[in-house]
Amino acid sequence: MTNLQKHLAFFNKEGELNFDEPSHRYYDNDNQTFLSVTQFLSEFEPKFDENFWGMYTALKDNGKKVKPDIANKAILINGVSHKLAKLHKDDIFKHWYSATVAKWKGISAEACLRGNATHNYLEDTINQSKGLFTGNTDNHIITPNYKPKLIDTVNDLNATDLQNKFPFIYARLKQYIERDCIIYAEKRVKLDFALLAGMIDVPIIKRGSKRFCIVDWKTNKDEFKYTSGYMKKILVGKDWVKSDIFVPTNDKFADPISHLPYCKINLYSLQLSLYAYILECWGFELVDKGLEIIHIRPGQEPKVIKIQYLREEIELIIKYRLEQINRPFFDVAKYTKQ
Repeated sequence: MTNLQKHLAFFNKEGELNFDEPSHRYYDNDNQTFLSVTQFLSEFEPKFDENFWGMYTALKDNGKKVKPDIANKAILINGVSHKLAKLHKDDIFKHWYSATVAKWKGISAEACLRGNATHNYLEDTINQSKGLFTGNTDNHIITPNYKPKLIDTVNDLNATDLQNKFPFIYARLKQYIERDCIIYAEKRVKLDFALLAGMIDVPIIKRGSKRFCIVDWKTNKDEFKYTSGYMKKILVGKDWVKSDIFVPTNDKFADPISHLPYCKINLYSLQLSLYAYILECWGFELVDKGLEIIHIRPGQEPKVIKIQYLREEIELIIKYRLEQINRPFFDVAKYTKQ
């Protein structure tokens, strides 16, 4: 453990961690609220200006020749600058804007439903198993525990229909079981002193030990890129459609991790790294290269993506969090002569 982890571990408390799904709220039996890991990480993402880009896209999709002027909050139409506020007062442009934003929300809702359906299926499949926590050394509870959800043997895995629906994932999980690991689903974890909590898709524990790895399901349509940017849209007939041309940008996460390029793979690396960091604060040990995403794209074979453990970045944002809630950490050992 690092000095910060030792400090955080000192304040960890055994006990239930409750989750209210509609409000996405984590809380303990003393009604202490914890900020979710996903909400916390969103604080470091670049802010998307829906008013600006919604209007820009609306004008573009309706045949206007446009160019963004972000610095002046304006959009050039046929080379003439128009202030964003004025554009939003135009009834036709405002109607186009509303239709564009509604379309975006529909796409997001569809992606969310697709992702949730896959996540729920995989979680429910794992939870069909008959393994029970017995309290002995063969079953290790991830603290704080709330329900016995695990796959303990190959027979448990074979009792599901995973082999028919997702044979690649079945084979992957089977490999872990054959290495004498126990597979859990949707386990809640918390860091009391930082008031952070989250839910790990698939934590996997080596039987008879506290060694772990984490598997996370992702259902993004696009292939993951390791640099910031976006897929360019091209005009096909009268419609703008996403192409396979990647346009790099210089987007970064916010301080104190502004050295890190903003892209989905880095966001997910932070997410899994923070889960791993929390488990280490509870005395678990991450195996080498023990963080992975299984990327499930429509119509394609799932793909395993190994994730880098970003411990240094996690410590930076946890220190930020401690300052945020007036619980700063001062590393005495760092300033003590050896």
